[in-house]
Amino acid sequence: MNIDRLKVAAQKLKSYTERNGIKSSIFRTMEEAARIISDSSYGREMGTRQDRDLSNLVLEMEKTISISLLIPVCDPEPQDFVRLLDSIEQQVYQPYEVIICDGGKETGAEAIVNTFANKPERSFPIRYKRLAENLGISGNTNEALSLAEGDFVAFLDHDDFLEPDSLYEIALALQGGGDMVYTDEDKFDGQTYFAPNRKPDYNLDLLLSNNYICHLLTVRTAIVREAGGFRSDYDGAQDHDLLLRLAERIPAENILHIPKVLYHWKASQNSTADNPDSKPYAYERAREAILDYFRRRGIEAEVEDTAHRGFYHVNYSGNEIPAETYKLLLSPALLPQQNDYERRLSSYFIRPEVGLVGGRITGIGGRILCNGYTLDSYGRRVSLYADMNTNFSGNMHRAAVSQDVEAVSRHACVVRSELMDLYCKDTMEFCRRIREKGYLIIIDPTVQFRLQTQRP
Repeated sequence: MNIDRLKVAAQKLKSYTERNGIKSSIFRTMEEAARIISDSSYGREMGTRQDRDLSNLVLEMEKTISISLLIPVCDPEPQDFVRLLDSIEQQVYQPYEVIICDGGKETGAEAIVNTFANKPERSFPIRYKRLAENLGISGNTNEALSLAEGDFVAFLDHDDFLEPDSLYEIALALQGGGDMVYTDEDKFDGQTYFAPNRKPDYNLDLLLSNNYICHLLTVRTAIVREAGGFRSDYDGAQDHDLLLRLAERIPAENILHIPKVLYHWKASQNSTADNPDSKPYAYERAREAILDYFRRRGIEAEVEDTAHRGFYHVNYSGNEIPAETYKLLLSPALLPQQNDYERRLSSYFIRPEVGLVGGRITGIGGRILCNGYTLDSYGRRVSLYADMNTNFSGNMHRAAVSQDVEAVSRHACVVRSELMDLYCKDTMEFCRRIREKGYLIIIDPTVQFRLQTQRP
């Protein structure tokens, strides 16, 4: 870890301690130390990956997916901007066009663009527009969006960069259908790759907890325009706001995920990539974007901060859910840790798409027994975050926020009454039947149950 990142880490720890206290910061430090060790291995892996030979990568498709790359620019560091354009030029699958809208005061970005635009071997158009004034990240991006002619648009920041097969993987995924696709990403501090963000497939409740999608996002152009593009009132969280509006327009099955790190996010002391405290206004705007999503749906909800910047908990408990509309399933071996656990879990049923909601189950020794379930590649049940210390938040803090899961324990959950005819003693089968009916299954780790006797 270089000196700048050490300074940022110290600043983050100080801010976290001020918000959450010394005890929580000790556990946070322990988790961060484990992540740094993991990052060292990842950085070596990525260093090797940069040298891979892609010359034998053959496109098994016609170039029918036209992608416009939209880049809002505002006085970037020259070396960062050059690195971005280099990464575009090196793409195995060339973009349909690159559109750059410059709201900066200096002319350096324009000079760099002209250098790339005048290369005779370039196979795609670069369209550059100098803006009369800086319209902010949303306004500048919308200017680029207005010029896009590709069927899809992909959004890039002016100091980030791509893997050479990024657009190839995106085009390959979209060839099978879909309206939106996102990839995994990591961070880059100028020397080292770190903090790989290996994302789950589309997960609405995780998106309501945190903008886990972020980069690299590619969306059908017509749908972005129909949604109204970016909204300047949400600058700092403009992509989170757009994603929530897209989620209302695009069926879940048309939102694709490529589980490969294809985007590198430049981390610096002035960016939220490495310093969550650099733009405090962004977190208030993200909270407001989530609230606005519920307003549009006519759902009463509160959006609360968690211990971690940019991560939220949605509280639906202001809604009265009739007792006859749901069934509580609770093993006598489990002791609820909150008096209002039933109300908190059942409150999710204000959303008609939710079928079952479960809480976290912990052991007497303060370890997680169940925080939801998933299936491994062999179809076997895997307990999420099993045996993790309950004071830890997990990778990308995902153990600490609500999200959609494959299944939750049938020993600590609430289920819609009309779905009880699907009940069986096999937890995974019970939950599978509910999901097949089109309902979501949600884990809320803020509602906890402690095991008193035998494991449920």
